[in-house]
Amino acid sequence: MLDADQLLQRAREETGLEDLNGEQLFEALQRLVDALNQEAELNAIGAYRAAVSITKALKNRLKIEYYFARHPEVLEQTVERPIFIAGLPRTGTTALHHMMNEDPAIRTIRLWEAEDMVPPAETATYLSDPRIQASREGVKMTEQVMPGFFKTHLLDAEAPDECHLFFNQTLVSVEFTASYNVPSYTEWVYQQDFVPLYAYHKKQMQLLQSKKPGRWALKTPLHQLGLRAILANHPEAVIVQTHRSPMSFVPSGFSFNELIRKGNSDHVDRKAVGRDWMRMLELYTGEFEAARAELEPSHAGQFIDVYHDDFVANPWPSLEKIYAAADVELTDQGRAAMQAWLARNPKGKHGQHEYCLEDYGVTAEQVENLFRTYSERYQLS
Repeated sequence: MLDADQLLQRAREETGLEDLNGEQLFEALQRLVDALNQEAELNAIGAYRAAVSITKALKNRLKIEYYFARHPEVLEQTVERPIFIAGLPRTGTTALHHMMNEDPAIRTIRLWEAEDMVPPAETATYLSDPRIQASREGVKMTEQVMPGFFKTHLLDAEAPDECHLFFNQTLVSVEFTASYNVPSYTEWVYQQDFVPLYAYHKKQMQLLQSKKPGRWALKTPLHQLGLRAILANHPEAVIVQTHRSPMSFVPSGFSFNELIRKGNSDHVDRKAVGRDWMRMLELYTGEFEAARAELEPSHAGQFIDVYHDDFVANPWPSLEKIYAAADVELTDQGRAAMQAWLARNPKGKHGQHEYCLEDYGVTAEQVENLFRTYSERYQLS
């Protein structure tokens, strides 16, 4: 059984720090731990991984607050027109994000620095920071814990990762809702006010860019719920919405989520996976589409649509639109670096990801009904 007080004590002992600066954090911690203990049916590996993830988030939070207290000037920095990739899961967000990461002008959060943010990495030693090796060791274990993972998702210590890793420091994060069967915690996450959560997200962007500047490009499916909060904190942000036929990305998402959960529990119900993902997709799509319709007229030119199949066939028109909206030059150097990434990462590099919609208790008709308005709006078949 996980114990919230013990996890908090461990994080404080390992850092020698006390101040977490956030009352909501304690509620989030307790709700998450209760759900993990009562609902997730964790196996030994799952319990260990959950404890490590929570402790890591608390340690990061403690060190971040300590750093802010001694360097308040960090929070005066301007975050210039960041790019938020806000597509639904499995719609091509990862490939787009990884390509943009290859451009020296673009700043992403890489896995290794997300795992240990303080002190912030510096430009001069960004490619040789000793924290990289520790992260590499963790990545090596992924395939052992979750066989087949690399067929479904790109993961590397030195590659960009999702900025749900910023939300981990609030303990309101889709890392936990995706990795474990925790319905009570998941519903609580959906009900949160995301404006302060994105404010803390922004503070971490300021922290990391203080020593390694660049134009931010960030991605996580949670941005589907956070559009209003993004523009409240970043009024000039560029919003990139990726699109793909629902009949392609929905079953892919089911399979991916099942794979993640299997690494943490010996009792994964495929129908529960299907039910949870359909609930998530309904909320995400409904909230994002409503927010976009309301906000786009007052944020003209800030929304870019990227279609998966078009991007796969030829990514450059989409990238050019994104760069133009963000007022960033797409240089020959940037193009060459992205083209090299494409050459290194052909489709199916790690094997074929196979899945079947009906295995998860969901019918094609249910998917079509859920996405009918969305598919018509964006002309998706």
